[in-house]
Amino acid sequence: MSSIIRKVIRVGERSAGVTIPKEWLSTLGLNIGSAVELILSRDSITIKPIEIGRRKLASILRIKSKNTDELSRLIIAGYTEGYDTIELDTDKILARRAFYSVATKLPGSIAMDDVKITIKISVDELNTSVDEVISSMRSIMLSMFDYFTDYLDTGNTDYLDQLFRLDDDMDRLHFLGVRTIKITSIKMPLDALDKLMVIKSLEHIGDCLDRAGRTLLSYKEGLDEKSKRIFKEMFSYLESYTSKSINSYLSDNYNMALKVLLDRESMLQYIVEAASKCTPLSVAFGIAHEAQMIVALAVEIAEIAVSKATRKSFSITSERSRT
Repeated sequence: MSSIIRKVIRVGERSAGVTIPKEWLSTLGLNIGSAVELILSRDSITIKPIEIGRRKLASILRIKSKNTDELSRLIIAGYTEGYDTIELDTDKILARRAFYSVATKLPGSIAMDDVKITIKISVDELNTSVDEVISSMRSIMLSMFDYFTDYLDTGNTDYLDQLFRLDDDMDRLHFLGVRTIKITSIKMPLDALDKLMVIKSLEHIGDCLDRAGRTLLSYKEGLDEKSKRIFKEMFSYLESYTSKSINSYLSDNYNMALKVLLDRESMLQYIVEAASKCTPLSVAFGIAHEAQMIVALAVEIAEIAVSKATRKSFSITSERSRT
């Protein structure tokens, strides 16, 4: 074990730093620009190299299939598992078709045309903030709610087109978030699991709004004014309900999350009763089904928020008891 004394120096206006002897870098397998983890305890700071994870040790995935849909799903799986290179061992036309069907959903991916079609993925996971991904998904989700009610207000299908495009944005952030979590969050498994579940729930809420919009679009006769008014009110309540849920997670607000959980049954009952007043019932209950799914997904996020806040509170209490 080596030991050396260094002074803390100013770095910019808001940070301080300590230099590391250059010869120590090779010992630890570090280079200029390498990422390290800083761990603060009561009386010390530990600096550790970050181990990206075993997926980076085997960064080439080879896929062989003659089915376009299967290829597309395997490409997505390879992306979210953290592979940097995916080789498609199949007919080039088929490979291109499979890739371009999902390319817009996979940030940082491009197709290289050589002997085989090879997908190169360039994503800086260490500088990707999963919390920012979640916040962006929340903002997109709220915009999707707004476009849904705007359509009910005006009947302008452009609003639904915008909603459908935003669902594609939700997919992109979902896949980016999952990839980043799997590669970088092995140090804090409970926190990583929370974030993964929240990201998936938000993506599913986006899917529900997409399907509800397409249900409206498929009904060529259009809803009557009474049904429009009821669904506008319903989705306004849903927007507020889901917003409280994700806000409770982001702010560690136990009481807000608990309120979401306690309001679950009344929300579900309200949706059924409101939909039964709309016509035609086939369309009304199709939309109501998506609304109930949104409630269930908001509840999942609130349950995660409760667990997260409880875990954080326990951690603080345990630290205080040691002091």
